[in-house]
Amino acid sequence: MRSVDLALFADELAARAATLAAQLERARGRLRQAAIEREARRALDENSVARLESLGILRGAEPADVRAEMQKTMEASAGIYRDRASLARGAGDLTQLRARLADLCIEDDSRTFNTERVSALELGFMVDIADTIIAAAAKREESRGAHQRTDFPKRDDVRFLSHSVVYRNPDGTPRVDYLPVTITRWPPAERVYGEAAAHAGSHQSAGSTLPAGETV
Repeated sequence: MRSVDLALFADELAARAATLAAQLERARGRLRQAAIEREARRALDENSVARLESLGILRGAEPADVRAEMQKTMEASAGIYRDRASLARGAGDLTQLRARLADLCIEDDSRTFNTERVSALELGFMVDIADTIIAAAAKREESRGAHQRTDFPKRDDVRFLSHSVVYRNPDGTPRVDYLPVTITRWPPAERVYGEAAAHAGSHQSAGSTLPAGETV
């Protein structure tokens, strides 16, 4: 075999080896992700069962009343327009509401088709989500899309061009982290209306990368 043929053969083998290595790494990544998701589902199932078992026949607040108070709290403190003070009040109110979850009024003690227990369990999950919303909003000191901070009216791409990810600490408090954003066709831009929007639209139709509104 000629040296040229050997070189071509070696290049082909190297290319195939690189392809196989990349496929193997992707497969390993999928297996790791599947293992993480299985563990998360197992933990969620165990947590749900523990919560469900903790709901007894108590004579505290009605779940519907606690849910209504949670809705009022979120509307007042974390509506479209929010600021540091309102979010802090909302976080405090949710802490009090969470304490009341341990003493809900559940009159049905049956173990099958118990809709009262299901409603109480769902209410706990709703409070978790409400807590997550307020924690993420308090950390995001900017205005973007439907998140409008009156104390931070401008968008801040330097600090907050990222996805908010909220974890639960062992003590139950939320921890906010961030993941990077992948910019595809349109970069972020100021949301504008009226004449300014028409001007932005003319740039867009002319092939400019300036969009008429935010896409991130």
